[in-house]
Amino acid sequence: MSKNKYTDEEKALVEYLKSKLISRGIVKFPRDWHLKQLSSARYMLAGDNAPNLDEWKACIDWCLADKFWCDKVDHLAAVERLRTKYSLQGNKAGGLIKSINDEKKKSEMLDKLYMR
Repeated sequence: MSKNKYTDEEKALVEYLKSKLISRGIVKFPRDWHLKQLSSARYMLAGDNAPNLDEWKACIDWCLADKFWCDKVDHLAAVERLRTKYSLQGNKAGGLIKSINDEKKKSEMLDKLYMR
């Protein structure tokens, strides 16, 4: 096997992002887009503690569902940079909402405690 061959997982990650971008209306990609994405995918999936393919797909979904980040994600390097934010929000699109609701509940409980 040649050193430049890419794994099925790496190809699947690139195709997943491409399909999501196409569904958002992006139909033309730069000539070297695929090669750059494959290189990024190789790096993102490498290592013992690296997230697996499904975790990266979930991160892509989160990035594209987020109102602020959705228009800033057009390549895997952007997804990789946002991975920490995704993790901090509970690995799901509603992570921020959940934390806000938890804060509201905590505030309500404190109000009840001090109002008696």
